[in-house]
Amino acid sequence: MLRKAMSDVFKYFFEPRSVAIIGASKTPGKAGNEILVNLLANGYPGKIYPVNPSGEEIMGLPSYRSVKEIPGSVDLAVFVVPAEKTLEPLRECAEKKVPAAVIASGGYAEVDGQGALRQEELLAVARTSGMRIIGPNTSGLSSTPASLTTTFFPLGKIRRGPISYIAQTGNFATHTMKWIMTAENFGVARVAGLGNKIDVEDAEVLEYLGRDPETKAILMYVEGFRQARRFFEVAREVTRKKPVIILKGGRTKAGAERVLTHTASLAGDDAIFDAACRQAGIARVSRYFDLINVAKGIAFQAIPAGRRVSSLAPSGALGVVVADACESLGLKMAHHSEATLKRLREISASWVALSNPVDMSAIAPILGPVKAYKEVIELLLQDDGVDAVVAILLASPNIPAEIYSSLPELSSHFPQKPIYVSFTGDKSYIDQARAFLEQRSLPVFLPLEDALETLLVLCRCREALVRQR
Repeated sequence: MLRKAMSDVFKYFFEPRSVAIIGASKTPGKAGNEILVNLLANGYPGKIYPVNPSGEEIMGLPSYRSVKEIPGSVDLAVFVVPAEKTLEPLRECAEKKVPAAVIASGGYAEVDGQGALRQEELLAVARTSGMRIIGPNTSGLSSTPASLTTTFFPLGKIRRGPISYIAQTGNFATHTMKWIMTAENFGVARVAGLGNKIDVEDAEVLEYLGRDPETKAILMYVEGFRQARRFFEVAREVTRKKPVIILKGGRTKAGAERVLTHTASLAGDDAIFDAACRQAGIARVSRYFDLINVAKGIAFQAIPAGRRVSSLAPSGALGVVVADACESLGLKMAHHSEATLKRLREISASWVALSNPVDMSAIAPILGPVKAYKEVIELLLQDDGVDAVVAILLASPNIPAEIYSSLPELSSHFPQKPIYVSFTGDKSYIDQARAFLEQRSLPVFLPLEDALETLLVLCRCREALVRQR
């Protein structure tokens, strides 16, 4: 039987009406229990069918000894049983015409040849019925529009937002998602951990997310492709509509060797991969945390129209640091208009030489810090020669909080020009200010270089969006 087309099958992965948990458990802390806890915590509205040989009720839900006993149809089957015990219930799912499966367990090609044979057996069963498989060796997926997660990591309620992740690892559905939920202030739409990719692979999920109205941008962690040409063909089209950002694992010799034992992938030639990304309009990043920073920038602010950056800092030295970082990265320090410069001269101390970044130590003592920061940031946003503003603020018990409260208002008046914020000063006050600003869609980056590196990535995304076909 032919496998279900991508356009048909992903509604079963990301919008299922019913989910069977093969290996459900009533024991707290076990994978088969944590999945149920997460589904209930997220308020999943569909049918949940725990499958356990005991047949006992689990968390108030009727349990079934086998998939064959489930009375209704099943859209998505999630497997949290050992590799050697997966084949038989998968056959039962095939007989029941279950269209989609997530296989979480490891013990397959990433381990040894026997594991690779097990993968082939799973795929053979799926192909007889048209079932599609994500995994194995993954935590699976999350879909906040459907209040769904298949992860066995204790997450609780997942914050909804416009960012989607595709990852050849379970990290983004588990402890990285926990970081985003507890240390960041943006949310996600879809998260797909593909694992060993015996069936569903990156190009298919990318194509789906490219059309997904819930997804504003797609960030990826990849180690290798089975169909690289197909992936870059899809990416070339998707990047004309929304940003695609990739972190490639296995760039170095040591990393490539580790990839083989992680998901049994071949890392490939990095220079060729880099060239293919540029041709497809993909913005490539080099650090794991870039996948957090860039997501935050996109979730909270507009993508910059160009590379012209204006900045302000509480001291001249920090302004020099910003200027150096901009030039070394390939951003441009904006040239302020004569109208902007005229007003800056009027409100600045006579001893200061006007420049970009603006030295606030020459303005704040004259106007007072609240009025000074509001007026300068507004001036920079009004300037037609400025595409983005990076505001470096001072956090201190002696600095009025009103300095921060003007930023969300200014951002709403200039929605097409992103404002990125960084801080120096008292950490406890920085933490308070960051929480205040990010809850109002103003991203805060520490250290300040992260703000500029994020802007550069998003400038490359903008250039991909507007490139000629």
